[in-house]
Amino acid sequence: MSSLLFSNVGIVKNTTGEVDIKRGKKVLPVKAGFTLENGDIVMTKAKSSIGITFDDGTVLSLDEKAIFVINKFKVKPEKKEFDVDLFLKKGKAVFSSGRVGKLAPKSVKFRIPEGIIGIRGTKFAVEVK
Repeated sequence: MSSLLFSNVGIVKNTTGEVDIKRGKKVLPVKAGFTLENGDIVMTKAKSSIGITFDDGTVLSLDEKAIFVINKFKVKPEKKEFDVDLFLKKGKAVFSSGRVGKLAPKSVKFRIPEGIIGIRGTKFAVEVK
């Protein structure tokens, strides 16, 4: 497998309630300080939330009963490599882009079940029922 698949891409800044990460076949409970990787699926339960900071300063908050997939988060300005592919399957999210939103906004794909959100500014909120 490629090293990109298992590279660290961000960190959990805070959680409330119960939040799990599905990584491969394992489901791991998550608390502040947990390191996130490409391929992780973030799942918040009822009355739960999570705050994530990605390596480039991008910030994401998820509310209760959310399912969020980090398909790919690759931001390497020194190599001019930018490829962000995120998927909100269910729930509410607030997104604020970091360096990638300023340096290469067209490289950011934030997917929802019926479309893709194009990054033109730096912040947005979205809900998928």
